[in-house]
Amino acid sequence: MSVIVTMRQDEPLRLDSERLADMFLDLGEARAADLLSLSLVRLEGLLEALALAVGHGRAADCIDFAGQIAALGDALGLLSLGDAARGVVRAAASGDAVALAATQARLIRIARRSQRIAAELQHRSG
Repeated sequence: MSVIVTMRQDEPLRLDSERLADMFLDLGEARAADLLSLSLVRLEGLLEALALAVGHGRAADCIDFAGQIAALGDALGLLSLGDAARGVVRAAASGDAVALAATQARLIRIARRSQRIAAELQHRSG
């Protein structure tokens, strides 16, 4: 008899709250909210581009797009996002298609959660 188990992948989301707070202090609430909005649009575009690159087996493009996502996450203080993107970079560089698919799926999960948090911060600021 087979048993199907549903696994929950719910790792804690790590943030650099000081970096986020500094961004709001340095830029002001309105400009920081605008930056978050632009960053969310950029993140969505990079995720789409990464999905296409993975689908077409273009490792160099995967490394490039995931590297840009990592830099964006680091700049915004979204530490989990940056770490997940660097995992995609390592998997793409290794040429391991299974690892690439797994790390891409993790990145997407973390990106969606990061987007919700960033949107909430943006909403609270204005």
